[in-house]
Amino acid sequence: MSTSFVFIAQLETESTARERALQRKLGLPLLSLNALDAERHSFYLQYGSDGLALHAVGESAPGALRVDFASLLRRAGDGLIKQNLLKAVGARKGRRPSVLDATAGLGTDSFLLSKAGCEVLALERNAVVYALVEDGIARYRQAESKGAETDAVFAVRNEDFLSVHSSLPKFQVVYLDPMFPPKTKSAQSKKAMSYLQEIVGKSSNDADLFDAARELASDRIVVKRAKQSPLINNAEPSHSFKGSSSRFDVYLLN
Repeated sequence: MSTSFVFIAQLETESTARERALQRKLGLPLLSLNALDAERHSFYLQYGSDGLALHAVGESAPGALRVDFASLLRRAGDGLIKQNLLKAVGARKGRRPSVLDATAGLGTDSFLLSKAGCEVLALERNAVVYALVEDGIARYRQAESKGAETDAVFAVRNEDFLSVHSSLPKFQVVYLDPMFPPKTKSAQSKKAMSYLQEIVGKSSNDADLFDAARELASDRIVVKRAKQSPLINNAEPSHSFKGSSSRFDVYLLN
């Protein structure tokens, strides 16, 4: 995926060390917003008081997208173990499986699994999306020094699952979310999905993801789908957990 339509926006006349470090990491142009060209640029990354954010270019753009794990803490409360995500991975009293989130996106599900006590490794192949997640983790951990109650979050790597799966260890669960577009979600979720699909592109390699997951999972594969979307690789799941807008298809391997 080419990221030539994304640039890093500098806040001041002179760029900051943080902005230059991000430029080196991502290999993207660092420009003043005055240099924005709507014909050449679709998105820009910008640091602000709330961390790193991705903005769409255009008057009707739906606003900034940033990773804020602290906003998930209410969802990650005492009832988390009863949510479909945790049921799908097989978490229950006395059991917290190891999980490889092979297509992490913005890391929401990895965070919730980690908060529930699962050991999680998340892989995100797109460098721009990874930068947003990495910034979100850093800000979440910084809150601890300010008196907030936080804990360790998941490990995340900027790697393509299909390129590195043969070198990875076994996990009890491999979790796949190929970003099939949902029909009904919150405005924030729709914005995130819209941005991610344009930045990352829609998944066209479901069969390869599923086959690679079979090689690594010792217990089960869990696939997140929109509620009415087709089965991955036309494979019938062992069972499914359905919510209002999404479902988790579970493929038991033993």
